[in-house]
Amino acid sequence: MGAGHLTRMSNMGSTYYTFFESSIGTISVISRNEKITSLDIRRENAYEAKKRLSVSYPEAIESEKSFKKIKLLLDRYLKGEKVDFDVDIDISRESPFTLKVLGELRKIPYGKLRSYLWIGKKLGYPMAARAVGQAVKRNPIPIIIPCHRVIRDDGSLGGFSLGIEIKKRLLMLEGVFNGLNKSGLIET
Repeated sequence: MGAGHLTRMSNMGSTYYTFFESSIGTISVISRNEKITSLDIRRENAYEAKKRLSVSYPEAIESEKSFKKIKLLLDRYLKGEKVDFDVDIDISRESPFTLKVLGELRKIPYGKLRSYLWIGKKLGYPMAARAVGQAVKRNPIPIIIPCHRVIRDDGSLGGFSLGIEIKKRLLMLEGVFNGLNKSGLIET
């Protein structure tokens, strides 16, 4: 066996996945080189989750051990605890603009909301609310990068890649959403 083969073999084991049931659906997490690269939440059973992940990430190895910390943090968060998601992530495949937006999202405190427009202005792009919205939509690691804390400037919810009902539940957990008023704006 040559050195090149050994290198390929060691790279094969660098991508891992896990999935687990939660109060908001089946959560799947992917990591590469010990950094989280993806988090998804879906309404599916364990069989469907495993099948989807093995097709999407054929090189990945299922591992619960690699994800003990993030699973514990997510469990605590979903029980309503304020959690600091101090885990290593890798979003380096995103565009420079998206990286800036996602970096700003990580600064939004628990229980606080920011608008797409506010983020654009903060980054020096006062007319880029829609571009910010598109960057937020590409967030590969929701909850950890808290895109659910971003709303429209008019106070309405805006979108959410995992579905608006999950966004509402996450905001309710953080105590910043008590429903929508008659105009469709957030009641706090």
